[in-house]
Amino acid sequence: MSTGDIVVLGGYGATGRVLARVLAGWFPGRVVVAGRDLDRARALADALPGAVRALRVDVAWPAEVAAAVDGAAVVVMCVERNNADVARACVERGAHYVDICATSSVLAEIEGLDGAAVARGTTVALSVGLAPGLTNVLARACAQRLPDATGVDITVLLGTAGDHGPDAFRWIVEHLAAPRPRARRQRVALPGHGTRTAHPFPFSDQDALTAALGVPVTTRLCLDSAAVTGALFAMRATGTARLLRRLSAGGPIARAMARTGGGSDRWVVQAVATAASGEQRWAAASGRGESAATARVAARVAALLDSGTAPAGVHHLDRLVDPDAFLDRLHGDCVVLHGAVGAGVR
Repeated sequence: MSTGDIVVLGGYGATGRVLARVLAGWFPGRVVVAGRDLDRARALADALPGAVRALRVDVAWPAEVAAAVDGAAVVVMCVERNNADVARACVERGAHYVDICATSSVLAEIEGLDGAAVARGTTVALSVGLAPGLTNVLARACAQRLPDATGVDITVLLGTAGDHGPDAFRWIVEHLAAPRPRARRQRVALPGHGTRTAHPFPFSDQDALTAALGVPVTTRLCLDSAAVTGALFAMRATGTARLLRRLSAGGPIARAMARTGGGSDRWVVQAVATAASGEQRWAAASGRGESAATARVAARVAALLDSGTAPAGVHHLDRLVDPDAFLDRLHGDCVVLHGAVGAGVR
Protein backbone atom coordinates (compact mmCIF):
# COMPACT_ATOMS: atom_id res chain seq x y z
CA MET A 1 0.00 0.00 0.00
CA SER A 2 1.23 3.48 -0.86
CA THR A 3 1.61 6.37 1.55
CA GLY A 4 0.97 9.10 -1.03
CA ASP A 5 -2.11 11.28 -1.23
CA ILE A 6 -5.39 10.12 -2.70
CA VAL A 7 -6.65 13.22 -4.52
CA VAL A 8 -10.35 13.52 -5.33
CA LEU A 9 -10.87 16.17 -8.01
CA GLY A 10 -14.41 17.48 -7.69
CA GLY A 11 -14.37 16.02 -4.20
CA TYR A 12 -17.19 18.15 -2.83
CA GLY A 13 -19.73 17.31 -5.56
CA ALA A 14 -22.57 14.80 -5.33
CA THR A 15 -20.29 11.82 -6.00
CA GLY A 16 -17.03 13.28 -4.76
CA ARG A 17 -18.17 14.03 -1.23
CA VAL A 18 -19.45 10.47 -0.70
CA LEU A 19 -16.24 9.11 -2.21
CA ALA A 20 -14.09 11.33 0.02
CA ARG A 21 -15.94 10.16 3.13
CA VAL A 22 -15.53 6.49 2.22
CA LEU A 23 -11.84 6.89 1.41
CA ALA A 24 -11.27 8.93 4.57
CA GLY A 25 -12.54 6.00 6.58
CA TRP A 26 -10.12 3.65 4.86
CA PHE A 27 -7.13 6.00 4.47
CA PRO A 28 -7.39 8.72 7.16
CA GLY A 29 -5.02 11.61 6.62
CA ARG A 30 -4.25 10.71 3.02
CA VAL A 31 -7.36 12.06 1.28
CA VAL A 32 -7.27 15.45 -0.46
CA VAL A 33 -10.54 17.05 -1.56
CA ALA A 34 -9.76 19.34 -4.49
CA GLY A 35 -11.69 21.68 -6.76
CA ARG A 36 -12.18 25.26 -7.84
CA ASP A 37 -14.25 26.20 -4.77
CA LEU A 38 -11.87 26.11 -1.83
CA ASP A 39 -14.61 27.04 0.64
CA ARG A 40 -16.64 23.95 -0.26
CA ALA A 41 -13.54 21.78 -0.06
CA ARG A 42 -12.69 23.21 3.36
CA ALA A 43 -16.25 22.65 4.60
CA LEU A 44 -15.94 18.94 3.85
CA ALA A 45 -12.47 18.79 5.38
CA ASP A 46 -13.78 20.51 8.53
CA ALA A 47 -16.53 17.87 8.77
CA LEU A 48 -13.86 15.15 8.72
CA PRO A 49 -11.13 16.67 10.92
CA GLY A 50 -7.74 15.08 10.48
CA ALA A 51 -8.97 12.65 7.83
CA VAL A 52 -9.28 14.98 4.83
CA ARG A 53 -7.38 18.01 3.57
CA ALA A 54 -8.66 20.71 1.20
CA LEU A 55 -6.92 22.05 -1.88
CA ARG A 56 -7.91 24.53 -4.56
CA VAL A 57 -7.36 23.11 -8.04
CA ASP A 58 -8.78 24.31 -11.33
CA VAL A 59 -8.39 21.46 -13.81
CA ALA A 60 -8.23 24.01 -16.62
CA TRP A 61 -4.88 25.22 -15.27
CA PRO A 62 -2.03 22.73 -15.97
CA ALA A 63 0.25 24.18 -13.29
CA GLU A 64 -2.38 23.68 -10.58
CA VAL A 65 -3.09 20.15 -11.76
CA ALA A 66 0.62 19.30 -11.82
CA ALA A 67 1.10 20.59 -8.28
CA ALA A 68 -1.92 18.62 -7.04
CA VAL A 69 -0.95 15.27 -8.55
CA ASP A 70 2.81 15.50 -7.98
CA GLY A 71 3.59 12.87 -5.37
CA ALA A 72 0.02 11.56 -5.25
CA ALA A 73 -0.60 7.82 -5.18
CA VAL A 74 -4.05 7.89 -6.78
CA VAL A 75 -6.13 10.63 -8.41
CA VAL A 76 -9.87 10.21 -8.84
CA MET A 77 -11.55 12.46 -11.42
CA CYS A 78 -15.16 13.27 -10.47
CA VAL A 79 -15.75 16.02 -13.02
CA GLU A 80 -15.90 15.99 -16.81
CA ARG A 81 -13.53 18.80 -17.77
CA ASN A 82 -10.05 18.45 -19.25
CA ASN A 83 -10.05 14.76 -18.31
CA ALA A 84 -7.42 13.68 -20.82
CA ASP A 85 -5.05 16.46 -19.75
CA VAL A 86 -5.44 15.49 -16.10
CA ALA A 87 -4.92 11.81 -16.92
CA ARG A 88 -1.77 12.66 -18.88
CA ALA A 89 -0.41 14.72 -15.96
CA CYS A 90 -0.99 11.76 -13.65
CA VAL A 91 0.73 9.28 -15.95
CA GLU A 92 3.70 11.57 -16.43
CA ARG A 93 4.14 11.86 -12.65
CA GLY A 94 3.52 8.21 -11.81
CA ALA A 95 0.14 8.67 -10.13
CA HIS A 96 -2.60 6.11 -10.75
CA TYR A 97 -5.77 7.60 -12.23
CA VAL A 98 -9.48 6.75 -11.86
CA ASP A 99 -12.16 8.37 -14.05
CA ILE A 100 -15.95 8.20 -13.60
CA CYS A 101 -16.64 9.90 -16.96
CA ALA A 102 -19.46 8.44 -19.10
CA THR A 103 -18.69 10.08 -22.46
CA SER A 104 -17.15 7.84 -25.15
CA SER A 105 -15.13 10.56 -26.88
CA VAL A 106 -13.47 11.59 -23.61
CA LEU A 107 -12.58 8.01 -22.69
CA ALA A 108 -11.27 7.32 -26.20
CA GLU A 109 -8.81 10.19 -25.82
CA ILE A 110 -7.59 8.81 -22.49
CA GLU A 111 -7.19 5.33 -24.01
CA GLY A 112 -4.44 6.81 -26.14
CA LEU A 113 -2.28 7.04 -23.01
CA ASP A 114 -1.98 3.25 -22.69
CA GLY A 115 1.60 3.01 -23.98
CA ALA A 116 2.80 5.82 -21.75
CA ALA A 117 1.05 4.32 -18.72
CA VAL A 118 2.64 0.91 -19.30
CA ALA A 119 6.07 2.51 -19.70
CA ARG A 120 5.62 4.53 -16.50
CA GLY A 121 4.13 1.62 -14.54
CA THR A 122 0.90 3.45 -13.76
CA THR A 123 -2.70 2.24 -13.98
CA VAL A 124 -5.50 4.25 -15.55
CA ALA A 125 -8.96 2.94 -14.67
CA LEU A 126 -11.87 3.95 -16.90
CA SER A 127 -15.61 3.17 -16.83
CA VAL A 128 -15.70 3.46 -13.05
CA GLY A 129 -19.14 4.09 -11.57
CA LEU A 130 -22.69 3.00 -12.18
CA ALA A 131 -22.98 3.37 -15.96
CA PRO A 132 -20.32 2.92 -17.16
CA GLY A 133 -18.88 0.77 -14.41
CA LEU A 134 -21.28 -1.69 -12.84
CA THR A 135 -22.88 -2.11 -16.25
CA ASN A 136 -19.54 -3.19 -17.75
CA VAL A 137 -18.91 -5.70 -14.98
CA LEU A 138 -22.43 -7.17 -15.20
CA ALA A 139 -22.20 -7.46 -18.99
CA ARG A 140 -18.89 -9.31 -18.80
CA ALA A 141 -20.24 -11.62 -16.09
CA CYS A 142 -23.14 -12.55 -18.38
CA ALA A 143 -20.90 -12.99 -21.43
CA GLN A 144 -18.58 -15.29 -19.47
CA ARG A 145 -21.55 -17.46 -18.57
CA LEU A 146 -22.71 -17.60 -22.21
CA PRO A 147 -19.57 -17.87 -24.39
CA ASP A 148 -21.59 -18.14 -27.61
CA ALA A 149 -23.51 -14.93 -26.97
CA THR A 150 -24.23 -12.91 -30.11
CA GLY A 151 -25.19 -9.70 -28.33
CA VAL A 152 -25.62 -8.00 -24.97
CA ASP A 153 -28.38 -5.58 -23.94
CA ILE A 154 -27.82 -3.24 -21.00
CA THR A 155 -30.61 -1.29 -19.32
CA VAL A 156 -30.10 1.62 -16.93
CA LEU A 157 -32.98 2.88 -14.77
CA LEU A 158 -32.25 6.06 -12.83
CA GLY A 159 -34.29 7.70 -10.11
CA THR A 160 -35.57 11.22 -10.78
CA ALA A 161 -35.35 12.03 -7.07
CA GLY A 162 -31.91 10.53 -6.57
CA ASP A 163 -28.77 11.98 -5.03
CA HIS A 164 -27.30 13.01 -8.38
CA GLY A 165 -25.81 16.46 -8.68
CA PRO A 166 -27.06 19.25 -10.95
CA ASP A 167 -24.87 18.05 -13.82
CA ALA A 168 -26.47 14.60 -14.06
CA PHE A 169 -29.76 15.53 -15.74
CA ARG A 170 -28.02 18.22 -17.78
CA TRP A 171 -25.66 15.51 -19.12
CA ILE A 172 -28.64 13.37 -20.07
CA VAL A 173 -30.45 16.22 -21.81
CA GLU A 174 -27.32 17.26 -23.69
CA HIS A 175 -26.67 13.71 -24.89
CA LEU A 176 -30.20 13.45 -26.21
CA ALA A 177 -28.90 15.75 -28.93
CA ALA A 178 -26.50 13.08 -30.19
CA PRO A 179 -27.44 11.34 -33.47
CA ARG A 180 -30.26 8.89 -32.93
CA PRO A 181 -28.93 5.32 -32.57
CA ARG A 182 -29.96 2.53 -34.91
CA ALA A 183 -31.13 0.34 -32.05
CA ARG A 184 -34.77 0.56 -31.05
CA ARG A 185 -36.47 1.07 -27.74
CA GLN A 186 -37.27 -2.10 -25.85
CA ARG A 187 -39.64 -3.35 -23.18
CA VAL A 188 -37.49 -4.68 -20.36
CA ALA A 189 -38.36 -6.47 -17.11
CA LEU A 190 -36.32 -4.94 -14.27
CA PRO A 191 -36.06 -6.19 -10.67
CA GLY A 192 -38.40 -4.21 -8.44
CA HIS A 193 -39.79 -2.08 -11.28
CA GLY A 194 -41.76 -4.43 -13.50
CA THR A 195 -41.61 -4.05 -17.28
CA ARG A 196 -40.43 -0.66 -18.51
CA THR A 197 -39.78 0.98 -21.87
CA ALA A 198 -36.07 1.73 -22.25
CA HIS A 199 -34.55 3.84 -25.04
CA PRO A 200 -31.10 3.53 -26.67
CA PHE A 201 -28.74 6.07 -25.13
CA PRO A 202 -25.04 6.89 -25.73
CA PHE A 203 -23.48 5.70 -22.48
CA SER A 204 -19.85 4.84 -23.11
CA ASP A 205 -20.10 1.29 -21.75
CA GLN A 206 -21.56 -0.07 -24.99
CA ASP A 207 -18.64 1.20 -27.06
CA ALA A 208 -15.97 -0.22 -24.76
CA LEU A 209 -17.81 -3.52 -24.37
CA THR A 210 -18.51 -3.99 -28.08
CA ALA A 211 -14.78 -3.72 -28.72
CA ALA A 212 -13.82 -5.93 -25.76
CA LEU A 213 -16.43 -8.67 -26.12
CA GLY A 214 -16.52 -8.77 -29.91
CA VAL A 215 -20.34 -8.74 -30.05
CA PRO A 216 -22.83 -5.85 -30.39
CA VAL A 217 -23.70 -4.21 -27.09
CA THR A 218 -26.57 -1.74 -26.72
CA THR A 219 -27.30 0.38 -23.65
CA ARG A 220 -30.80 1.71 -23.04
CA LEU A 221 -32.06 4.23 -20.51
CA CYS A 222 -35.30 4.84 -18.65
CA LEU A 223 -36.18 6.82 -15.54
CA ASP A 224 -38.31 5.66 -12.64
CA SER A 225 -40.95 8.15 -13.77
CA ALA A 226 -42.59 7.00 -17.00
CA ALA A 227 -43.79 10.57 -17.59
CA VAL A 228 -40.29 12.05 -17.42
CA THR A 229 -38.92 9.23 -19.57
CA GLY A 230 -41.56 9.93 -22.20
CA ALA A 231 -40.90 13.67 -22.10
CA LEU A 232 -37.13 13.26 -22.44
CA PHE A 233 -37.27 10.96 -25.43
CA ALA A 234 -40.02 12.98 -27.09
CA MET A 235 -37.46 15.80 -27.10
CA ARG A 236 -35.09 13.59 -29.05
CA ALA A 237 -37.79 12.51 -31.49
CA THR A 238 -38.82 16.10 -32.24
CA GLY A 239 -35.31 17.55 -32.35
CA THR A 240 -36.00 19.77 -29.32
CA ALA A 241 -32.93 18.43 -27.51
CA ARG A 242 -30.61 19.73 -30.25
CA LEU A 243 -32.22 23.15 -30.03
CA LEU A 244 -31.88 23.22 -26.25
CA ARG A 245 -28.23 22.31 -26.52
CA ARG A 246 -27.58 25.19 -28.92
CA LEU A 247 -29.42 27.56 -26.59
CA SER A 248 -27.64 26.16 -23.52
CA ALA A 249 -31.05 25.54 -21.98
CA GLY A 250 -30.46 21.91 -21.08
CA GLY A 251 -29.68 22.66 -17.42
CA PRO A 252 -32.90 24.53 -16.52
CA ILE A 253 -35.06 22.03 -18.43
CA ALA A 254 -33.34 19.12 -16.75
CA ARG A 255 -33.78 20.61 -13.28
CA ALA A 256 -37.46 21.23 -13.97
CA MET A 257 -37.90 17.61 -14.99
CA ALA A 258 -36.16 16.42 -11.85
CA ARG A 259 -38.43 18.56 -9.67
CA THR A 260 -41.66 17.42 -11.31
CA GLY A 261 -40.83 13.77 -11.82
CA GLY A 262 -42.36 12.54 -8.55
CA GLY A 263 -39.92 9.65 -8.58
CA SER A 264 -37.57 8.03 -6.10
CA ASP A 265 -33.84 7.61 -5.52
CA ARG A 266 -33.83 3.98 -6.65
CA TRP A 267 -31.72 2.75 -9.55
CA VAL A 268 -31.28 -0.51 -11.43
CA VAL A 269 -28.67 -1.60 -13.96
CA GLN A 270 -29.12 -4.86 -15.84
CA ALA A 271 -27.27 -6.83 -18.51
CA VAL A 272 -28.67 -9.64 -20.65
CA ALA A 273 -26.48 -11.75 -22.93
CA THR A 274 -28.31 -13.61 -25.73
CA ALA A 275 -27.13 -16.46 -27.98
CA ALA A 276 -28.36 -17.21 -31.49
CA SER A 277 -30.40 -20.08 -30.03
CA GLY A 278 -32.29 -17.63 -27.83
CA GLU A 279 -30.57 -18.83 -24.67
CA GLN A 280 -29.90 -15.98 -22.25
CA ARG A 281 -27.94 -15.10 -19.13
CA TRP A 282 -28.86 -12.04 -17.09
CA ALA A 283 -27.55 -10.16 -14.11
CA ALA A 284 -28.62 -6.97 -12.40
CA ALA A 285 -27.74 -4.68 -9.53
CA SER A 286 -29.95 -2.21 -7.70
CA GLY A 287 -29.79 0.29 -4.88
CA ARG A 288 -30.62 3.78 -3.70
CA GLY A 289 -28.66 6.85 -4.71
CA GLU A 290 -26.80 6.84 -8.02
CA SER A 291 -24.03 9.09 -6.74
CA ALA A 292 -23.53 6.93 -3.66
CA ALA A 293 -23.24 3.81 -5.82
CA THR A 294 -20.78 5.50 -8.19
CA ALA A 295 -18.73 6.64 -5.21
CA ARG A 296 -18.64 3.13 -3.72
CA VAL A 297 -17.45 1.63 -7.00
CA ALA A 298 -14.82 4.36 -7.42
CA ALA A 299 -13.63 3.87 -3.84
CA ARG A 300 -13.10 0.15 -4.41
CA VAL A 301 -11.12 0.85 -7.57
CA ALA A 302 -9.04 3.59 -5.92
CA ALA A 303 -8.16 1.15 -3.13
CA LEU A 304 -7.19 -1.49 -5.68
CA LEU A 305 -4.88 0.91 -7.49
CA ASP A 306 -3.41 2.11 -4.21
CA SER A 307 -2.51 -1.47 -3.34
CA GLY A 308 -0.13 -1.59 -6.31
CA THR A 309 -1.52 -4.91 -7.55
CA ALA A 310 -3.36 -3.61 -10.63
CA PRO A 311 -1.71 -4.04 -14.06
CA ALA A 312 -0.12 -1.00 -15.66
CA GLY A 313 -1.84 0.58 -18.65
CA VAL A 314 -5.31 1.90 -19.46
CA HIS A 315 -8.11 -0.49 -18.52
CA HIS A 316 -11.88 -0.31 -18.44
CA LEU A 317 -13.29 -1.67 -15.18
CA ASP A 318 -14.47 -5.02 -16.55
CA ARG A 319 -10.91 -5.81 -17.71
CA LEU A 320 -9.36 -4.65 -14.45
CA VAL A 321 -11.29 -6.81 -11.96
CA ASP A 322 -12.71 -10.31 -11.74
CA PRO A 323 -16.46 -9.66 -12.24
CA ASP A 324 -17.80 -12.10 -9.66
CA ALA A 325 -15.26 -11.19 -6.99
CA PHE A 326 -15.81 -7.46 -7.51
CA LEU A 327 -19.60 -7.82 -7.39
CA ASP A 328 -19.33 -9.85 -4.19
CA ARG A 329 -17.36 -7.04 -2.55
CA LEU A 330 -20.02 -4.51 -3.56
CA HIS A 331 -22.95 -6.66 -2.44
CA GLY A 332 -24.52 -5.00 0.57
CA ASP A 333 -22.32 -1.93 0.07
CA CYS A 334 -25.18 0.20 -1.32
CA VAL A 335 -25.68 -2.54 -3.94
CA VAL A 336 -28.07 -5.51 -4.14
CA LEU A 337 -27.35 -8.21 -6.74
CA HIS A 338 -29.94 -10.09 -8.79
CA GLY A 339 -29.47 -13.09 -11.05
CA ALA A 340 -26.60 -15.55 -11.26
CA VAL A 341 -23.72 -13.26 -10.35
CA GLY A 342 -21.22 -13.06 -7.54
CA ALA A 343 -21.52 -15.92 -5.12
CA GLY A 344 -24.87 -17.06 -6.51
CA VAL A 345 -28.48 -16.20 -7.25
CA ARG A 346 -30.01 -13.49 -5.09
